[in-house]
Amino acid sequence: MATLLLKKSYLIKDLKEIKFKDLWNDYGVFKLKLLNYKRIDPSHKNLKYKKILSYLKKLDNTEYDIALHKNKKFLETGTSNLLFIKNNRVYSPKNNFYSGITFKFFCKKIKINLRDIYLKNINSFDEILLIGSGKAVTSVLRIDELKWKRKSLNFFNKLNKIYQKKINYA
Repeated sequence: MATLLLKKSYLIKDLKEIKFKDLWNDYGVFKLKLLNYKRIDPSHKNLKYKKILSYLKKLDNTEYDIALHKNKKFLETGTSNLLFIKNNRVYSPKNNFYSGITFKFFCKKIKINLRDIYLKNINSFDEILLIGSGKAVTSVLRIDELKWKRKSLNFFNKLNKIYQKKINYA
């Protein structure tokens, strides 16, 4: 993703901000690839990303991120926190992930239910969202390995509106 941002930035002559939707569209086209891996000490931000970066560099980061999982439970992605939407409720993995700034922001704005999210139960979820400083609020289109596809954009639209309001008035 950083490479694409740099390439796009050279096209802008007046140094204006490039909006996320101008790079992809209003909700992104991200797909997830699975990686059976837990970040080293995920509760603290650290620079021990070698394994994650080795997988990310093999992917087109404008289109893919990696979903980290361990013991058949989702944890986070290589670059963002994960939110799962089912029956108008928002869920997040309950442990073994780094709680980022954007995640903490949304915890203050909406109710996020913390629980184990098992790979085998993924098809019961309507939406999966990536949230983080780099991706803002992004909807996952699909996870091919699990035959999961996005069924809705309802919560993406709701959370993106909250996020955009905050960054436009910050």
